[in-house]
Amino acid sequence: MQCFHCGREVRETIHRQKSYRVDYYRLHTGQTEWDFFLNLKQDAGPIRYLKLTQPIDLFTCIACYARPEIRQRLDDDFLGRRPLLEVHPAGEHKTGPIAKS
Repeated sequence: MQCFHCGREVRETIHRQKSYRVDYYRLHTGQTEWDFFLNLKQDAGPIRYLKLTQPIDLFTCIACYARPEIRQRLDDDFLGRRPLLEVHPAGEHKTGPIAKS
C-alpha cells in the first residue's frame, strides 16, 4: 500500500496494550453523480446527495493528511466541488500526486 498523494509506502496500524500507531487513512471515494431522494417530512423538498457510482479506495499517509492543501482537496471531493480523481470515458482513472509546496 502506498500514499495516493506522495507515493510513500504506508505501514499497517500497530496495536499495543495501551496505545496504537496509525500510519495511513483509507479514503472511500470515486466517481459520483448528484442524486435526490424524497424527504418524508411534510412541505420539505427533496434532499440532494452525491451518489458513489464507481467506488475506489485510496490510502493517504498521516503526513499528507495533515497538509492543508490536501485536506482542502479531500473536502472539495467530499462536497462535490472538485473530484479527486478524473475519470476518462474508457473508465480509466487519471491520478497523480499533489506537488509539495
